Amino acid sequence: MANMTIESACDILTNDSLGIAIDRLAILSTKILNASKEKCLDYMYNKMIHKLRNVTWANEEAEGGRQWMYQTCTEFGFFQTSTARPKLFSETFPIDFFVQQCIDVFGPRYNIHLLNSAINRTNILYGALNLKVTNVVFVHGSIDPWHVLGLTKSSNPQMPVIYINGTAHCANMYPSSKDDPPQLKTARVKIGNLISQWLRN
Repeated sequence: MANMTIESACDILTNDSLGIAIDRLAILSTKILNASKEKCLDYMYNKMIHKLRNVTWANEEAEGGRQWMYQTCTEFGFFQTSTARPKLFSETFPIDFFVQQCIDVFGPRYNIHLLNSAINRTNILYGALNLKVTNVVFVHGSIDPWHVLGLTKSSNPQMPVIYINGTAHCANMYPSSKDDPPQLKTARVKIGNLISQWLRN
């Protein structure tokens, strides 16, 4: 959600003047739903699986949800799990939960063995963290759960890394806000300068 930060979410969840805990969660949920123009927060696992199994073009999952999940189950495997979690999180979403989703949506052959071999194949094909590319900037936020799967250091000026402390996934791609931290503003300028330089050359 554009410009929703961990801090702004926590401000809502910890503000006793907004009511009891469930009221505050409802306020946060409403803000997120409104920002994404959704009417309802669907929490039913079986309903989600049913939607993702639907392969018709009229299905809303044809907009990318099913394809993204297929790619995750057959190439990436970068699930946001509670496995090996910090003590802050519960064990509600272990890796097995997501592997089971792959099986439930695509069938029994999409198990942990297929996933492990698929991830290995992807890393061999694309170079894993030993990339040989030019004119690419790798941007990660320290709170992005996927940052550990990407480059966070580089000595190659043709593939620089910008690591933004205190930001989450794609923070640099959202519209700027007066509430943006200074390190995010600086990162956006660096990214713009790099791209401009590459286009000039």
